[in-house]
Amino acid sequence: MEPASSPPGPALDAPRAGAAPAAATWPHRRFFELLGHLGRLRVISQAGASTFEAICGFGAFGIAQGHMNAITPEYHWHLALERFRHLRSFDAIYPRSGRRVLYFELRERPETEPFLHVFLHREPGAEFEAEREAVFLAAHRELEAGVELRHAAGAAS
Repeated sequence: MEPASSPPGPALDAPRAGAAPAAATWPHRRFFELLGHLGRLRVISQAGASTFEAICGFGAFGIAQGHMNAITPEYHWHLALERFRHLRSFDAIYPRSGRRVLYFELRERPETEPFLHVFLHREPGAEFEAEREAVFLAAHRELEAGVELRHAAGAAS
């Protein structure tokens, strides 16, 4: 069963032994372009007592006036880039379901709680498609330990 109604907890927070060192920085644009190659996603946002989930694709996006803007039929996403400063990926077993999950945590700073989780979605009982898994794992080698994000103010990154 796919994670539902609660973002991952501390049991998923430790990087695997032997994780590759993180890249110094990643541009925001690189992350958003990566999402476009990962197919259906489960986006989980926690705000106070509310948990919001959407299953969606991620395609065209724009960067303007310090924000990333993406509008899909399922989800409208507007993200202040100056506040999205840290990204980390996970390849883990979800404690509640025992299923393998591949996902990203988006944070303002490494020490703050994530404001968003972005999972690769798959149907119950299904495995990850080999191509999607390979794309995620290639990025995961750089993102597993966490990476700082950069955005050139006033310019598209």
